[in-house]
Amino acid sequence: MNAGTSAAALEAVALTKSYASRAGTYPVLAGVTLALAPGEFVGVLGPSGGGKSTLLNILAGLEPPDGGQVRIHGRPPGARPPIAYMQQKDLLLPWRTLWDNVLLGPELESPHDRVRLEPKARELVRQFRLEGFADHYPAQLSGGMRQRTALIRTLLCERNILLLDEPFGALDALTRRRLHRHLLRVWREFGQTVLLVTHDVEEAIALSTRIVVLSARPGRIVDVFPLDVPHELRERTGETLRLKQRILEVLEGDDDA
Repeated sequence: MNAGTSAAALEAVALTKSYASRAGTYPVLAGVTLALAPGEFVGVLGPSGGGKSTLLNILAGLEPPDGGQVRIHGRPPGARPPIAYMQQKDLLLPWRTLWDNVLLGPELESPHDRVRLEPKARELVRQFRLEGFADHYPAQLSGGMRQRTALIRTLLCERNILLLDEPFGALDALTRRRLHRHLLRVWREFGQTVLLVTHDVEEAIALSTRIVVLSARPGRIVDVFPLDVPHELRERTGETLRLKQRILEVLEGDDDA
């Protein structure tokens, strides 16, 4: 999908960003233009330091760009854009139990929202295999449990657009695969638009409907790969293996450049 179309749920239009340091100004993003259709699941790959997290911060409204625009359904984002953002750290509140952490977003909206979403929260806690830990505090949870809790909290914000910054990076392979299945199930059920940043090519292939590859700093889009194979078949097709090789060649070629 091309940026600038009215059907886009989320757009980055020619985004640029630089930071100042003692050595001078260094650019992080160099004219990134990207559009996500409603219900699309886009994975973003790129080397460390290429501006992937900065891109998400700008899209979430946490940082202003130096140049370019962010649009949501064709318009500049308002004071409360329909975006839920899960950052790399779980950011759980240590004085709240798992249950109270997952319901933090609805609680901040209104007491009514918390009550309304408690059944959905219970189902997600069950799906993510955390039902025996609802009364535990973050310090009593493993890293994988904390990540699952943070993901449930993000999903319960009930935003149409999800930004996920390496949500599974610290997890073991088996837990990661389980969470992939859970996330795909929730995405299919609720039809949210998802932008996932990851360093893991296999993870991007397993989850995305389209993969965007960013260059090394300053980040720019160097290639885009659509994925037409159904999610359930991707582990068993030669097309998937060829796609992985092509993506790795793009990443390695940009690194060499």
